Formats: sequence, C-alpha cells, structure tokens
Amino acid sequence: MPSILFINRVYPPDSGATGRVLEYIAQGFVAAGWEVSVLTTAGDHSLAGEEILDGVKVIRVASGFSKRSLIARALGYALMIPTLFVRALLLPRSDVVVTKTDPPMLLAIGPLLKFLRGSRLIHWAQDLYPEVAEELGVFPKGGFVAGVLRWISTLSMQAHDAVVPVGRCMGELVARRGVDPRMIKVILNTGVEQEITAVPRAGNSFREIHGMNESFVVEYSGNLGRAHEFTTVLEAARLLQNSGESDILFLFVGGGPGEEALRRDAEAANLKNVRFLPSQPIDLLSQSLGAGDLHLVTMKEGMSGLVVPSKFYGVMAAGRPCLFVGPAKSEVAEFVTEHSSGCVLKPGDAEALTSAILSYRHDPKNCILTGERAVASVKEEDSRSLFVRLARSVMSRL
Repeated sequence: MPSILFINRVYPPDSGATGRVLEYIAQGFVAAGWEVSVLTTAGDHSLAGEEILDGVKVIRVASGFSKRSLIARALGYALMIPTLFVRALLLPRSDVVVTKTDPPMLLAIGPLLKFLRGSRLIHWAQDLYPEVAEELGVFPKGGFVAGVLRWISTLSMQAHDAVVPVGRCMGELVARRGVDPRMIKVILNTGVEQEITAVPRAGNSFREIHGMNESFVVEYSGNLGRAHEFTTVLEAARLLQNSGESDILFLFVGGGPGEEALRRDAEAANLKNVRFLPSQPIDLLSQSLGAGDLHLVTMKEGMSGLVVPSKFYGVMAAGRPCLFVGPAKSEVAEFVTEHSSGCVLKPGDAEALTSAILSYRHDPKNCILTGERAVASVKEEDSRSLFVRLARSVMSRL
C-alpha cells in the first residue's frame, strides 16, 4: 500500500482554510487505497497526540502559536517549523511527503526530509511567500529579509519533485522563480466545499432567523483579512444607501484581522445597510451562504498570483453569482469569466459594483441562471483524482 504524509499547521476540527482543503484531499487518498498521515499542530479544538479520523492518521504536536500580533505570529511560525521537522523524522517513512504553506516557509524542511528519509516531495502552494508578506507590508519589497526568504523558498521548491499551485497565475509566478515548468501542476481547490448545496432563497431558515426575508442580500462570507479589498464595497453601500435602495443589505459573515477596521469605517460612514454576523458552523454553511442573493469575493490588486481566496469555491457551490472585486489577471477573475458565473470589477470602481448589484437586483431570472452556472463550474474538475494521479506519478520515480 503506498503511503503519503501531509504536513500543515491546521487540520479539522481546528478551523482554517488550509486544513479544510487538506482534509478533502487526504480523504481522497484514503478512498484510493493509500495509507494517509497528517502531521499538524494542536489547536483550540484538539489536543496533542494521535488519532484516526475517517481513515486518516492525524499526529498533532503542541504549539505555542498566537495571533495576538504580527510579531507573536511570526515567532510562532518560526518555532513551529523545526518542531514539525523533528516530529516528521520520528514518524515511519512515507513514500510521498507533501509540504504546504501554513506556516509560511514550511517547504524548507522538505529537502531535508527527502535527503534523510528518501521520500518523494510535493509542495502544495496555497500562497506564495515571501511575496504575500511584501504586499501586506510585513517586509519591505525587495529588502534583505524578503530576498533571503525568496532564495530559500526558491531553492526548496526546486528540490521538490512537484509543485502544486492552486491557480494558473500562481503557477506562472512559480515558473518565474526558476522552477522547471514540467514540475508545476496547477490543481484548483474545487470540490472542497462538497457539503455545501444550493439552498433556494425562499424559505431559507437563516434568512428568516436573521430577519432578512425582505432584503436583497449582497453577502461577503469568510475571513476578513489583510489581503482583501473592502473600500470599494463600503463605497458601493454608501452610493446605494444615498440613492434610496433601502432593500439592499450588505452582509458580512465572518471575522479576521480586518474586521475591526471594517466595522469602524462602516460606522463612520453611517451605513445603515451594512450588517455583521460571526462565522457560522459548517453544518449551517449551506443556509448561511444561501442567505445571499449575490456574493462578494475581494482581493487587493497586488495579490494577483500570490493567493486564491478559498471562499470563492464555496460561493460557487452555493449557487449564487459572484461579484469579484480584484485584479483581472487572477485565478478567480479568469474562472468567473470562463464560466459566466458573475462579474469581475476593478478595485476602486464602486460605481461599476453598484451597477452590477442593481442589474442582478432587477433581473431575478439572470441571477438564478448565473447561480446555476456557478454550481456546474465547480463540478467539472475533480481535484482529488488529479492529486492522487500526481502523487502516483511522483512515486513512480522512486
């Protein structure tokens, strides 16, 4: 029986987008007859130790990770990487080892594991570091620290047997780093939100409970992070409020480092058409996502190719049009355009966003048809089978 080890900071029941994606792919390997292990850290909903979850052996190590500040987060990441490396050395050898990008620079331990254990390596790039940190202002662009991290990251990727970016634009940036294009296999995060179904607007219990039955809801669901663009959204809310469109509600479901500033800006602008709700449990995702008539996905202009918002595929599975406010040359923009599943809007163009919202608001039939195309789009590609096929190919080189 072939064996595979995934290494990542989080794994369910602990929350985190990278963990949910990993769980989906890991269970696909179990179904394909592989011996699957996941090396991760203990979190808010788990303890250090070992357990079997749906056929996956999960090994959790203690972690002092904290999100109190950027410094605390960086220190936690730095200490986590050697901890995971040492624990990986103590595990039985796996045929294939998959490193992810949570924590950043985790891929640096891959070449060491390959040298010491003889495993084949796949790097699964959900984000691209240190470019993400540069864009968010953590490191000066082109500075010494970023340069050193980029050099280590590039050498580490080149030492892997395959690199899996989650978007075509990310794949292009990886190739520009000097990674052999033959090693790069783009696999989108489709299929991950398999528990999400398209819930009809009428009779949705979530809408009823939260008193939104009479509203046309423009929803943003997911992490309110530093990579996301909200200025355009709040300006569109202001324009619609001033125009008297009182039945249009902007709903933000979730939390994150950008939540406090977003709430403050909405309050300062006296926006009565903006509402906030906390993150919802997984068993309510279909209803909470189905509360929206339209869904917002946003990304700052400079983040193209560096991240692919994981919330996007949940929006598609929920069967609602996607209004993507972000760079035109990005995986989400290309996906939306190719599948006619929404609109791509330039950051800063609040008037265009307002027009798109009103267009769907006054054309319910188009809203429904676009949502149906969205659902169909995420069923076209099976990310599990693609990943298993890649792992088999990599293992055959042993």
